[in-house]
Amino acid sequence: MAGVRRTQAERRAETERRLLDATMELIASQGVRAVTLAAVGAAAGYSRGIVTHQFGSRQGLLDALTLELQNRFVPPDTDDVLELVDAYLAAFEVRPLDTRVYAVLWAEAQAGDADLLPAFEARDARFVATVAGYLDGDTAMAAVVVALLRGVALARPDDVRAQVRRLLARGVA
Repeated sequence: MAGVRRTQAERRAETERRLLDATMELIASQGVRAVTLAAVGAAAGYSRGIVTHQFGSRQGLLDALTLELQNRFVPPDTDDVLELVDAYLAAFEVRPLDTRVYAVLWAEAQAGDADLLPAFEARDARFVATVAGYLDGDTAMAAVVVALLRGVALARPDDVRAQVRRLLARGVA
């Protein structure tokens, strides 16, 4: 029995997924500088040309990966900032490869990588605004919470999650 023929959209989505996965593996094992269109294509079992076709450029590839990683966290449907904190830290615990790759990308962006900084600046501003919504619009406190969450997530969330929750409960109550 012959298999069902996949649509062009399905084939394209699979190619994109394989390329993003290969990019994540390269970043996790060798850092952002190892990401070239040729290296990603080879790691995914494709040519450099397919990477260019899918993403246009290295910048397009890194933007797509950054957005993909950022969009994997969906804030919970709650008004409780502590539930948001728990969900955010849990997401980092559940997906360690995502955490490692995101940390490397974020660090490179903060160090001034011109290819990465714009995507992180825009998304960080949106995340601060989201957290501020949990804190009666207090953007200063939201910026502190986001910075704390990022630092904890990049360190060892499993070791300090309960302490962070208690600290935030005192600070935002």
